[in-house]
Parts: sequence; C-alpha cells; structure tokens
Amino acid sequence: MGLRWEYHPMIKSMTGYSRKERVVYGHRVVVEIRSTNHRFCEITTHLPSTLSPHEAKIKRIIGQHVSRGKVDVSISIRNGSRQQQHIRIDEDIARQYICALKKVQRDLCLTGDIDISLLANFRELTTIAPPPIPTEVVMEIMDRVLRSALEELDLMRHREGRALTRDILSHLRGIRRDITAIKRRAPRIIQHYTNRLHKKITPLMKDYTVDAARLSQEIALFATRCDISEELVRTDSHLDQCQALIETGTEVGKTLNFLMQELNREVNTMGTKGNDLDVSQRTVAIKGRLEKIREQIHNLE
Repeated sequence: MGLRWEYHPMIKSMTGYSRKERVVYGHRVVVEIRSTNHRFCEITTHLPSTLSPHEAKIKRIIGQHVSRGKVDVSISIRNGSRQQQHIRIDEDIARQYICALKKVQRDLCLTGDIDISLLANFRELTTIAPPPIPTEVVMEIMDRVLRSALEELDLMRHREGRALTRDILSHLRGIRRDITAIKRRAPRIIQHYTNRLHKKITPLMKDYTVDAARLSQEIALFATRCDISEELVRTDSHLDQCQALIETGTEVGKTLNFLMQELNREVNTMGTKGNDLDVSQRTVAIKGRLEKIREQIHNLE
C-alpha cells in the first residue's frame, strides 16, 4: 500500500487558543480557552462564583470537543451597571466592633460618639457582590458563548493538525522510499555475505579435508543471520497501519506513537543484521525521520 497525500479533517493538534466576547442580557461575557500538549485530558476552569455550581456541566461541554490535552478555560462576567451590585453589611461583626469600642471607651475614659461614620472605616464589614446571574444568562453562556469559543478552538486545532499531518506523511513517504531501496538490496546482502565468508574460510581450510558441499551449507546457514526479510514485512505492515490510522482521523496520537516505537525497533534490527553499508546508511536516515515524526505526534490529539 502506497502512502498517498491524504489526511482526514478530524485530525487535530492539541495546541490551540480562542477568545469570545459577547454581551448577554446586559452582561459582558468573555470566554478564553487555551489548550496545550498533555498525555491525558485535563480540564481546568476559572469561573466567577456565580458559575461555580455549573462547573461540572461546563466541563462536560468542553469534553465533547477535547479528548486529549491540557485545556485551560477562563470565563468572566461583568455587569454593565455597578448600581446593580449587591452590598451586604455584616451586622454580627459590626456589633462586635461596637461592643469592643465601647469597652475601650469605658476603660480608658474616652469621649466621643461611636456612630456609623466610625464603623465605615472598617472595610471588612462591607462586601460588594455581583447579583445572581439569571438562568437565561447562564444558559446563553454555556449554549452560545462557550460553544462558539470551543468551535473556534477546534478550527485552530484542525488547521494545526492538517499542517502536522502533511509533515508526518512527507516523512512516511521518505521512509517508504528507503524501505523499497533496502528491499531491492536485501537478496544481494546474503549472497555478498556468503561470498565474503567463503573467501575468508577457504584459505583457512586448505590443510584440512572438508566436504565442500557441507561447508557451503554451513556458510549459507550462517549467512542467513543477515536475512532481514521478516523485518521488512513487519515494517511494511506498520507503515500501512500508519496510513490507515491517519485516514480514519480520530485520536491518532497515542497509536501513531506506538507504531513509531515498533518501526524504530524493526529498523534498528535491520541495521544490525544487514551488515551492509547502504542498508546501514538508510536505516540511520529512517531513524532520523522517525524521530521527527514522533516530535510532531506529541502535538496530535
């Protein structure tokens, strides 16, 4: 099976960014998403307190778009009018302050009034909280703004994924060319090695009575150690699996990484067994391409 210039639009990089800002029923909503490489799917959210009860649902929505990678999601909500903020006075703490101040006043014989202007200096008595977010605003944020930001993130990750896949396929085609060249040379490797063994052993055996046919048989058997046909078959299979996986286009990263490890193992064996300069040079080139592919795979979902 040849490696064609094909990639599936579903292949995504794990790296992406998106930002969406909208006004929802008078509330300015900003959703910002960053995704980076990670071995598993890890989602971190930074939410205003009003959205905290909905964190689980927000993560489920994100999980529909992301299956692998580290995703950082920040949602901020700002009310258009500060007059709508909820101001709360902690009356229990205020009473404790008054009691403490009166005691100090008595104990130290101090004069003056303990009034509201004095209490206003204690900022911890006052909290300003945003009003509760209406249900329709929450639903709009999750169904429109968040999903829109995730779609934009997907677009960026798809574009990156396409670029990475093109590069991976280019390297796979280069590997296929080298493997084809090694296949053409493989039958001659055994013959050349057999001839070299004959040249080395024959002079050593001239003073002995040796069955020439038996000697040739033993040399041929020893020379089969250079046979790399099985490694070539498995390498072809792994390359075919790489192509098939890329064509399916879903969550290819982990499986491709495994196949790269298997290819590297077969190529190492070829280089060791081949006992041939051309094969050795080509296996070195293949391993270089495999390393470049693995670097790109680390970015794929």
